[in-house]
Amino acid sequence: MNAPALPRCTVLLAAYNGRQWIDAQLDSILGQLAVQVRVVVSDDGSEDGTWERLRERAGADSRIELLDPVRTGSSAANFFRLIREADLSGADAISLSDQDDIWYPDKLAKHIRMLGEGLDGVSSDVTAVEPDGSRRPVVKSQPQRDADYLFESAGPGCSFVMSPRLAALIREALEHEQARAIGFHDWLFYALCRARGWRWRIDDAPSLDYRQHGGNVLGVNDTAASARSRFAMIRNRYYRDQVARVATACLGVAVPETRATIARVAMLARRPGLRSSWALAAHAGTFRRRTRDRLVLRTLMLLGLW
Repeated sequence: MNAPALPRCTVLLAAYNGRQWIDAQLDSILGQLAVQVRVVVSDDGSEDGTWERLRERAGADSRIELLDPVRTGSSAANFFRLIREADLSGADAISLSDQDDIWYPDKLAKHIRMLGEGLDGVSSDVTAVEPDGSRRPVVKSQPQRDADYLFESAGPGCSFVMSPRLAALIREALEHEQARAIGFHDWLFYALCRARGWRWRIDDAPSLDYRQHGGNVLGVNDTAASARSRFAMIRNRYYRDQVARVATACLGVAVPETRATIARVAMLARRPGLRSSWALAAHAGTFRRRTRDRLVLRTLMLLGLW
């Protein structure tokens, strides 16, 4: 009797000036156990030799495919390009990858098995690795809330594994310019899944080493520097604008069970003033997974700082 075919996963890898990390990351992806891997890479105009090294790797391994290098200008735009332009046909799952992490050998096989349990998205906790080599867990697997997807991602996008139908839904949503203007691809992808009424699981076992360094777009959300960066996004209303954009994108795919909540958040987030902030604060308990984050968000809304 023939052994069952291994599941096929297309990994979408966004690269930019990651020459010092790209080999280790590619090795950890191509070394995944019990899965057939294909890697599609979009390089965002690297100037440190990343593109040249990618060409060498692709020339030596047919599992690596390169899109023509194009300057998109951001990590989110690079991932949007990948999911719109990569050939996803024949894949049983689609995964996202940064250029600088190290995946654990069973990451894909484990999360693809979870997809087979009726899920359309899986993410996970990760292990942050500091420049000095120190390691610490990053927990994102707090219980999901009714509307957390309108205010945060399901964790780092580099841990995401998605079903083909979710990838198709994302591709359809990205036909609209407003969706492509959203600054956080992982947040948008998670939100579209939940808005559609599909199931997403956040695995409480870390699936990768998440390198922290000066090139991270945001990095781990538990340091003083990251707190200052995020507070600046709140004070200048960038975060509020992103909530409005994510909610608007979600309206295009919402089902009756989610539509009313999404429409209300979209309306209030777009409307300036203290009254709209207070109206949102009344429901802040459903907006974030972590207790501390819910309390901070409600306080900022009540003070008119959000």
